[in-house]
Amino acid sequence: MTFYSFLSTILSYVFTLIIYLFIFSVIRLIYLDVKKMSRFENNNVSDAACASLKPIKSKVQTDYALKNRYMIYDDAVIGRSRNCDIVIPEDFISSNHVHIWYEDGEWYLEDLGSRNGTTVNEQRILHPVILDPEDIISLGGLNFVFEL
Repeated sequence: MTFYSFLSTILSYVFTLIIYLFIFSVIRLIYLDVKKMSRFENNNVSDAACASLKPIKSKVQTDYALKNRYMIYDDAVIGRSRNCDIVIPEDFISSNHVHIWYEDGEWYLEDLGSRNGTTVNEQRILHPVILDPEDIISLGGLNFVFEL
């Protein structure tokens, strides 16, 4: 057996092993993706806590393009800071402006000591409040509709 035939045999085994590892990793990724998607099809109570904030016409003109809808799953902190769950880089919004969360079948909103304050249906809030669908939430002059 010559050196080249030996090398050829070894390389063919190595490439065959690489192909099997690739196929195994693809099958594993498909399995994990199907498993992840089946979790959402169960409609568990813990997965059902979902709401959104939809921007509406505001007093303040922004240089920042707002999204059509901000989704909230279970809870979220909204503010200017990059550490927030929903980041709105607007000058009139504090670094950590408000906290919205779902608890015992109700959605709550709490102002986190923001400088410009938070209003719900034109009433300034100082303590946590329960949100209802279609409530108008104002954060530093930007208005949002709370939707379920």
